Amino acid sequence: MNVNRLITELHRAFGETDDLIQIHLLIRGEKGLLVYLNSMTNSSFVMDYVVKPLSQAADAELPDHGDSLLDSLRKQYLSGLTSQMTDHLNRLSEKLGEGYAAIVLDGDDRVLYVEVKKLDTRQVNEPSTQNVVRGPKEGFTESASTNMSLIRRRIRNDKLRFEKYEIGDQSKTAIYLAFVEGEVGMDVLEQVRSSITSCRMKSLFDSGSLESLFRPPGFTLFPTVNNSERPDSVCDYLLNRRAAVIVNGSPFVLVVPAVLDDFFSSPEDQYQWNVFSAFVRFIRYVSFFFSLCMPALYVAVTSYHQELIPTLLLTSIAAQREGIPFPAVIEIFMMEITFEILREASTRMPRIVGQSIAIAGALVLGEAVVQAGIVSNINVIVVALAVISSYVAPIYTFGSNIRLFRYALIVAGASLGLYGVILGCAFLMVHLSRIEMYGVPYLTSMRRLAGKIPS
Repeated sequence: MNVNRLITELHRAFGETDDLIQIHLLIRGEKGLLVYLNSMTNSSFVMDYVVKPLSQAADAELPDHGDSLLDSLRKQYLSGLTSQMTDHLNRLSEKLGEGYAAIVLDGDDRVLYVEVKKLDTRQVNEPSTQNVVRGPKEGFTESASTNMSLIRRRIRNDKLRFEKYEIGDQSKTAIYLAFVEGEVGMDVLEQVRSSITSCRMKSLFDSGSLESLFRPPGFTLFPTVNNSERPDSVCDYLLNRRAAVIVNGSPFVLVVPAVLDDFFSSPEDQYQWNVFSAFVRFIRYVSFFFSLCMPALYVAVTSYHQELIPTLLLTSIAAQREGIPFPAVIEIFMMEITFEILREASTRMPRIVGQSIAIAGALVLGEAVVQAGIVSNINVIVVALAVISSYVAPIYTFGSNIRLFRYALIVAGASLGLYGVILGCAFLMVHLSRIEMYGVPYLTSMRRLAGKIPS
């Protein structure tokens, strides 16, 4: 290998990038070159464990075992480091981007890659979206190796497997398929592997971009891929015949296949009295019904079926709506859009300011529109109950998807009254019963899933 050829190849691949470091070597009369990206490596580590040993080898006598000079350097001075030897430069830019240093010598056609990567990662902290009062407080990070370690520490099973894949023509993102051999069905594994290997995209930075790969064909209103920041939750899924997908750079691990019950179950349910856990899960289902149907039922009943409302309550509602210039459906839509704006503003604003915006908007703005006679008090109560109920689901993405169907139910209630709401709910049940992922019905209970997936 000619050192000048390597320099030409580096210039072609990286141009004039500032983080490319080139160190010329002279070892026993042979010219060499050490190259690495200091943005992907630990420079002090390179100096202490690569450059310094190579400088000591420059004038030292190397034992003659019939090895080439590059092999002798690898065995005598770099034996404590992870290294690879290749016969070509095809993967030079890829290996440097992975945190390796490349060493070449004149007269030797091979390239020696030495692992000197730098891993600056976020520490293991409490999950930000799936908090529990009782239970482990550890959450996944953006480092795939850390996430695999958190899983391995909980599942001390020699059948736990991690299969590595690479996605992204530009990002070359590493992803890992995790499963317990013998637990998950082979049909599920083959379909997940096929989805991953057939994926073609320029870049991948978060696991959310992969969710569409594992969704069943056709349109569905409900998420069919679960995600979690909690190692204990993912481990429980793995032991219940699921597979997990870990994406390097994302703290959210995907779990497939997912069923409806997954989105109403919290890891905390396992750490409490089972009777109380069942009661809390029932409350989550009731909250889901409130979030989905309360605004539509209010519009339908007040517009078409006033006879269903008790007289005293009807009188109170009529008194509150006196002087309101808009029909009930317009009121509901105005408040729904207002809460959507407040939710988005509180999410995008800085954390300290966002909380103030949410509180001030909900209290001050809600009180102001009522005093101004734009909406009624009962309208604010109905919408606020629906919005709060949508946050009861332990998985945030589930509640956000359902919000869209709530608008459709409101239109159905305003058009056909209770008949429209009932038809909408019937359509929803039919839709739920038709969803099937990897041969598993979406309405299957989580705890009965093991009997539904063939091995």
